[in-house]
Amino acid sequence: MKVLLLGSGGREYAMALKLKASATPVELFAAPGSDGLAELGTCHSLDSEDPTVVAAWCAAHRPDLVVVGPEAPLVAGVADAVRAVDVPVFGHGAATARLEGSKAFAKAFMERHGIPCAASRTVTDLAEGEALIRSWPHGYPIVLKADGLAAGKGVVLAQDEAEALATFQAFLAGQFGEASRTVVFEEPLVGMELSLHVLVDVDADHAAYALLPACQDHKRIFEEDRGPNTGGMGAFGPIPFLRPGDVERMRRELVEPTVRGLQKDGLLARGVLFLGVMWTAAGPKLLEYNVRFGDPETQVLMQLLDEDLPSLLMEVAQGRLVARELHLKPGTAITVVLAAQGYPESAVKGVPITLGRTPVTVIHAGTRRQEGQWLTHGGRVLNLATAAPDLAAARAAIAAALPAVHWPGMQVRRDIGLKALAHAQAGRTVQDPW
Repeated sequence: MKVLLLGSGGREYAMALKLKASATPVELFAAPGSDGLAELGTCHSLDSEDPTVVAAWCAAHRPDLVVVGPEAPLVAGVADAVRAVDVPVFGHGAATARLEGSKAFAKAFMERHGIPCAASRTVTDLAEGEALIRSWPHGYPIVLKADGLAAGKGVVLAQDEAEALATFQAFLAGQFGEASRTVVFEEPLVGMELSLHVLVDVDADHAAYALLPACQDHKRIFEEDRGPNTGGMGAFGPIPFLRPGDVERMRRELVEPTVRGLQKDGLLARGVLFLGVMWTAAGPKLLEYNVRFGDPETQVLMQLLDEDLPSLLMEVAQGRLVARELHLKPGTAITVVLAAQGYPESAVKGVPITLGRTPVTVIHAGTRRQEGQWLTHGGRVLNLATAAPDLAAARAAIAAALPAVHWPGMQVRRDIGLKALAHAQAGRTVQDPW
C-alpha cells in the first residue's frame, strides 16, 4: 500500500513506525516529513497545509491512502481537495474540522446535541465582554479561549478580574490574529482530565465508531504538575482506575451524542475525534474536540493497538468502518517526552544528542541529522515509549532506559503516571478527588 503521511512530529513518527510494522506492506511518503521520518520512507517538501499543492501531488503520484496528522491541514480543507481527486483520506473535511478550528462552533455543537460541557458565552464585542467579566456568575478562574487555532496558546485561565480583562482585551485586539477576535468564556471545571480517542466514520447513510483506550496526558513542564503548560510531556494508557462502567458512561453521554450529532448536522466524518474530557463530581464533561490524534497520546495508542493499521485507517477513509471493539495488546503503554532546554518558551536547537541502545521505542519528534549526528531541532525532541504488563512496570522500563539518551539542558518528567498509580493503589476511582 502506498501511503502519504502529512506531518513531521512525534505523532507522525509513531504512526509511521506502526504503518511500517504492519502485515500490509507499506511504501511510505511523508510531507513535509523530518530527518527521522526519512529513515522510514521518502519525504517531500510539500506545503502540507495547502489543499491545491497536496491534491496536485496526489493526482500525479496516486497514493492508495493519505493520512493527515496535524489539525491545520484538516481545517484548511486538504482532505476535501484530496478526496476530490479520488484518493481516500483518513482525515475529516473542513466542515467537520471546525470542531477544532472554531471553539465557538464546537460549543454550539455540544449544546445543540445535549453533550455535557462547561457553561459558556461567545463574545466578539469589547464592551459586551468587559461587562460579562464584571458580572461573571461562575467564579474564578474564568476560562478564556481564542476561537480559532492558536498553536496551543489560545487558552488562559484568568485568576481574577484584572487578568481576565487584560487577556480578553489582548485577544480581541488580535493577539492571535483572526483566531482570537472571537472569544469563548467558560466556567472552570474541576476534576480529572483524560483523553478519549474515537475512530469515526459518518455520512448521511452510515454511522460507525470504535473506541480506543482512554489515556492521560501531562501538560505541565515540571514534575508534580508545576510550571507552564506544554504540548504534553508524557502520557499513559489505559487509566488503571477507570472501570468498564466509566468507559460506558463516556460512550453513552459523550461519544454517541457526538456521532448522532455529526450525522444529524450533515457532517462527513472519516478520521479520529480526540475528546478532551474532565471527569467532575457530576460525571464526565466535554472540554473540547480535536479532529486528529493527540500528541503524545498517539505514541501510547500505537503501542497498545493490535490491528493492521493501514487496513484499519483505509476502512475509515473509504467509509467501511464496522462498529466493533478494537483488538488491543494487554497491559499498559507509556511515553515520556524528552524536551529541549528552554522549552516551552524558546527551545535551544542544534545541541548534539547522545542516543545509546535502549530496549524501549525511540520516537523522533524534533530532531535533525547532520553528518551522522542527531541534533535537537524542536521543543519536544524525542519520546521514549514502551508497553508493559501494568503501569508500574511501564514506568520502571522507561526509568531504566533514560540514562541511554541525553544532551545538555534536556528536560524530562520522571513522574509520568505516578499520581495515577498512587490513586489506583489507594483503591480510589475516577469519582474520588484527584
